[in-house]
Amino acid sequence: MFRAATLAAFVAVVSAQSLSTECTNALAGVAADPAASTCLSVGSLLPLLTQGASASVIAPINTWLTSLCGSPACSNETLASVVQNLTAGCSTELSGIGFTSDSTPQVTSIVQQYYPTVRKVVCLKDGDTNCITQTLTNIEGSVGTLSFNNILQIIANPPDNLPSNISCTNCVKEAYNVISTDVPSIVSDADPALQSQCGASFTDGTTPSGITQSASTADGATTSTGAALGSVSMLSNGVIAGLGASGLVVISTLFTFFA
Repeated sequence: MFRAATLAAFVAVVSAQSLSTECTNALAGVAADPAASTCLSVGSLLPLLTQGASASVIAPINTWLTSLCGSPACSNETLASVVQNLTAGCSTELSGIGFTSDSTPQVTSIVQQYYPTVRKVVCLKDGDTNCITQTLTNIEGSVGTLSFNNILQIIANPPDNLPSNISCTNCVKEAYNVISTDVPSIVSDADPALQSQCGASFTDGTTPSGITQSASTADGATTSTGAALGSVSMLSNGVIAGLGASGLVVISTLFTFFA
């Protein structure tokens, strides 16, 4: 499921130059929605739209994550509205990755189910550094610049073996802890491989020293009771770029578990 979602996100961002009028209007509607724009931090994604296609996406993603994690969580109602608007307005674009109007209830349910868990993962920090930023930087050091030009190829042909500075960090361990606690079925088969590469203590459930949670719990934040693909957050012109950035977030964190 996560593989499909992240691949769909990158297909979306690569296709962002040729959106239909209906889809553009739907994206503008999401960006104009105060609730969605705030909790998904749409404005902080603008640098992704203005930089070159060959530039590294790490810096703008870090800026977006800092803003996203400092914002109130999206409510289930906001997430449902975003999904409804995008599946209706972008039906032509989404049909290319298997979505139909009949998929909307299922997509909404998935988004609402996994959002809180993914929000926890993308807001983890190791000291002063966001864990996603750290992981992306490590991946970039191994496979080369992570840009819109090459990201689909990297996802479609991931390295067979990731070095330990990517797969065995404190950040990845805590991401695994969060996922295994909230959605154990997703990582139920990962323990042997992780223990083999990173040691038995990697899956012992303890939080590594220096790891903290930066997701805002400010008053007014409505945390969805069911979880949702915050990493498949649907953002702006913006929303499509946000899909790409969100997919990259998930890939970077869960790379080890599903590669």
